[in-house]
Amino acid sequence: LDRVRDLSGQKDNDLIRVDVPAGDHYFYALVKVHDFAGVINGAPGGDGPFIDHMKKDVVQKYLDHMADTIQKRIGPLAGRLRSFLTDSMELEGSNWTDSMADRFKERYGYDLMPYLPLMLWKTHRLGDVWEYSYGAQKSPELQEAIDRVRYDFETLKAEMLDECYTQTYCKWCNDQGAKSKGQAYGRGFFPLESSLHYDIPEGEAWTTNYLKHRLGEEMPNDDYRRGRGYVMINKYVSSAAHLTGKRVVSCEEMTNTYHVFNATLELLKVGSDQSIISGITQSIYHGFNYSPPAAPFPGWIRYGSYYNENNPWWPYFKYFNTYKARLATLLQNADMYTDIALLTPIPDLWTRYGVQTEPFPGPGPLAVPYTSLVWEAIHKHGGGCDYTSERVIAGSTVENGKLCYGPKQYGTLFLVGIEGIEPATLEKLYTFVQQGGRIFCIERYPSKSLGFVDYERRDREVRDWVEKLKGYPERFILLERPEGDDFYAWYPAMCEKYRIPHYLGFSSPDRYLMQNRYRTDDGTEILFFAYANRREPHRTEVRVGPEVAGGRYPWLLDTQSGERWRIPSEGGTFTLEFGPCDSYVVVFDKQKNGEPWRPLPAAGANAQRLEGWDVELRHGREGWTKSTRMQTLLDLRDTEFTSFMGTAVYRKRFDADELRGTVLNLGEVAGVSDVRLNGKELGVQWYGRRLYDLSGALEPGENELEVRVTTTMGNYMKTLTDNKIAQKWTNRKSKEQPQQSMGLLGPVTVYRNRA
Repeated sequence: LDRVRDLSGQKDNDLIRVDVPAGDHYFYALVKVHDFAGVINGAPGGDGPFIDHMKKDVVQKYLDHMADTIQKRIGPLAGRLRSFLTDSMELEGSNWTDSMADRFKERYGYDLMPYLPLMLWKTHRLGDVWEYSYGAQKSPELQEAIDRVRYDFETLKAEMLDECYTQTYCKWCNDQGAKSKGQAYGRGFFPLESSLHYDIPEGEAWTTNYLKHRLGEEMPNDDYRRGRGYVMINKYVSSAAHLTGKRVVSCEEMTNTYHVFNATLELLKVGSDQSIISGITQSIYHGFNYSPPAAPFPGWIRYGSYYNENNPWWPYFKYFNTYKARLATLLQNADMYTDIALLTPIPDLWTRYGVQTEPFPGPGPLAVPYTSLVWEAIHKHGGGCDYTSERVIAGSTVENGKLCYGPKQYGTLFLVGIEGIEPATLEKLYTFVQQGGRIFCIERYPSKSLGFVDYERRDREVRDWVEKLKGYPERFILLERPEGDDFYAWYPAMCEKYRIPHYLGFSSPDRYLMQNRYRTDDGTEILFFAYANRREPHRTEVRVGPEVAGGRYPWLLDTQSGERWRIPSEGGTFTLEFGPCDSYVVVFDKQKNGEPWRPLPAAGANAQRLEGWDVELRHGREGWTKSTRMQTLLDLRDTEFTSFMGTAVYRKRFDADELRGTVLNLGEVAGVSDVRLNGKELGVQWYGRRLYDLSGALEPGENELEVRVTTTMGNYMKTLTDNKIAQKWTNRKSKEQPQQSMGLLGPVTVYRNRA
């Protein structure tokens, strides 16, 4: 602060008194002194203070110095790099620059300083607030003023970061002949608008959420993180990409700070599928731990799901990569279809609590706890939506009852629990409604303006505009918040009652089933379906509207092989049967004829259960091989081999005289399954139902079946009590790992294929 005395004699953590006169009153505060704002987790030589991101000349100097230093060694950067990347902007509690007070007065016309000691809280890691309720109780009038000043303060910070850092960085990238790429979020940034500037906006997804919060096992309404694989920021990032016509929406994916050695390929897929549903089209794995050869096993680990050759499932990682690469290629050559916009209560959040690390993962307050449940419900019931903001609405035009920004046109707008809003925003929305657009206000109508300046007059303007909008009762509609925030169950009735647009419907919708729609330049329509349930199958009819199916025919694209088959359909209706963790890509194009899709059934006639297995255990680290006999299949976790890691080979001979056209169903498998029949390889299954077609390898009489199951390594790592890295990630507080299931659990059956 410019009124704080010289701190040159102070030491870190000293307390000093700050005096602030304010008219007839006089405030003082005890302030703890810190040496500097330091880089977190800096690489060797990278520790120390970080730059002032709210000074354009400082940011420019830093970037130019970096480019000049590199180019002196290797020559021009142009043509050598696709893009530069900045990680999420974790600026901790950084909230000041020496021009802030003057900029604030210039921007808003009043003095920030009398209010500053009253509106800030004591913070800790990442700038998170210790407690919101401490300190003297304030009158409602004073609290109202403080909250409004806080919104002005947070908005100015975001504007300065946008102007001085984000735009400077993006221009610098292009000046070097490279694209700008960045995770434009974190404390102090606009969650939506900051990503508009980037050539390649990037989001984030955490394996920690997948495993710690029971991904695929629950999907409740009281905590958006539980059971979800996406991070809240992804929907803002992808929406910004859609608003600016960008098809590559990147994601730092599979960051892991919890179950490092127990992440399975199946769990990575389920979480990654949910990232796609949030709008991601490109995944950048976070977690290949770069270790020097001299580092002892398991090597250096900071974050990640341990993608390297020491992991038993490493030889099968290519299957996950093939799946991801084919999806990325497909979706990056199409535009995600969205015709519904959601205005979220970010300004209300900033007013009450200040800027949060949310939508970054972590415990932080939300203005309304159900924000993400609304877009989820839309995508679970056949619609497509984006987030918007007041700044985007201000930059939109209204044409034929549509809010138009860049290539996007939205005829339906949801105000998600909005309390505070700018009068100018409502004026634009009034024109939108006049021309035929529809607005649904969830829980409440907007009732107040934002910020401090002349707010009583502007509050009246807000109320006046709301009353004018109420003059269109069929297009400005108040919706009650559903009991228990069950938006999934609530949304279909709203769709039917108000004819909310959606391009497909499910005869049997499910909380774990979501979808996205894409359209290519030649008019091909693409539907991506992701089913996250790890335990139960699901069957449903899909009814596709004429805007997708009209004059086109549905094809199932195999994301592993690249082959495709015609889906039997009638009038745009077809049936999908999902196994656990399944996903489907259905392509609608003009091609009419082709091989029909014949998926293997999960059950059939003449079923025979296979028991009595010879099991060979090949340890993936210690190199030993041991054999055992299992009459009935057992989870290796519950045997003397609890601490095993590697490949378990199960062998069984069976007679197949009566089983022509046989399907093999392995039942439950804890690991990656690789099957051979009579020495012929039948393929690898690494998620969901483990079904194999035996017809091409089955022989009359006796057949020899071999099933190889490759496990995770967490149970083994728990036993390495002298290994500090192993113990840190498996046995220490907050990272204690339960014993994981391993091997072929079954029951294993063979039966006739109904087809």
